[in-house]
Amino acid sequence: MKFDYYNSKKLSNGKTYVLTDPAERRQYFEAKLGHKIDDVKSYLEHNTFIGYLLAKKQAGKGTYSKMIEEILGPERFAHISVGDVVRDFHEKLESGEDISDVINLVRKHYRGFISVEESMEALRNRTTDKVSVPAELMLTLLKLEIDKIGRKGLFIDGMPRTLDQISYSLYFRDLINYRDDPDFFLLINVSNDLIDLRMKNRVICPECHTSKSMILNPTTNVIYDQTDKQVKFICDNNTCSGYNKAVYIHKEGDELGIKAIEERLRSDEDLMQKALNLHGIQKILIESSIPASIANDYLEEYEIQPAYEFEVVGDPGNETINIKTGPLKFKDDDGADCYTMYAATYVVNIFDQLHKILIG
Repeated sequence: MKFDYYNSKKLSNGKTYVLTDPAERRQYFEAKLGHKIDDVKSYLEHNTFIGYLLAKKQAGKGTYSKMIEEILGPERFAHISVGDVVRDFHEKLESGEDISDVINLVRKHYRGFISVEESMEALRNRTTDKVSVPAELMLTLLKLEIDKIGRKGLFIDGMPRTLDQISYSLYFRDLINYRDDPDFFLLINVSNDLIDLRMKNRVICPECHTSKSMILNPTTNVIYDQTDKQVKFICDNNTCSGYNKAVYIHKEGDELGIKAIEERLRSDEDLMQKALNLHGIQKILIESSIPASIANDYLEEYEIQPAYEFEVVGDPGNETINIKTGPLKFKDDDGADCYTMYAATYVVNIFDQLHKILIG
């Protein structure tokens, strides 16, 4: 699967922006999107929308949603992770605490071919390697979450999860009184090679669980560990208890890259293809792999995602680290050399297409 869709280049009046800096990113969004931001904000004063996010693992859905929230504000937009909603309810079921009020709400809103008790038992018995949550229970928990959030524009991440759940998504808005508002699929295609690079180079803070990449987004404090003979990151999240102390670590299993998730990737691609072929629902298409030969036709140089390389120099015990950068280069699924973009540039593409759906 590949989307031959790229937004045409929108020049920023000759100015460049540091897209990892929140303040400069805000200026970038304003320069690239202009009146479209105010158009969508005005739309959301009296209307809402639902976008179903479909992509392979490691596509960056949470990151893009957070930046859409930066643009629109949390009072107008929310991102719902179905996985987080289900895990939260599962933890409450297993906690032993009195959650009769929550269960009563589930019973009140639940509809399905199996009983609510059977659905909750299936959730209790699920395993980490095979997540099996009845769609009826997932819908009910999602409805309760939307009730808590209120009427905002929504991105729903994790529904549909299987081919049979697509039909639930198509009619879901009818169940939650969003009947007059647009819904759409947001499909993000990511090449397997890029997913592999992201997984193998991902590291997390053991304290705050902030995720970084050894080649894509280093922390501000990078050290050389003489014992392991490796470059390592120190947490720079000033809200973390390990600020300037905690050393980032690799997540277990990530060293295998896509080999560990090949079945999941095939399932995700089948799901995206099914959604792509549906009639009557609009789509936002995002392609993560831009052929290097045409990248300059669509991207400004500062929008291309760089790769970081760390060179350790100096005598043992007195090492320094030189950081080199250049465009991240990888292969798309057809074997062509490609670049990719910073997350903020993906978001410009998403927002541009969102504006067309909502405003025309």
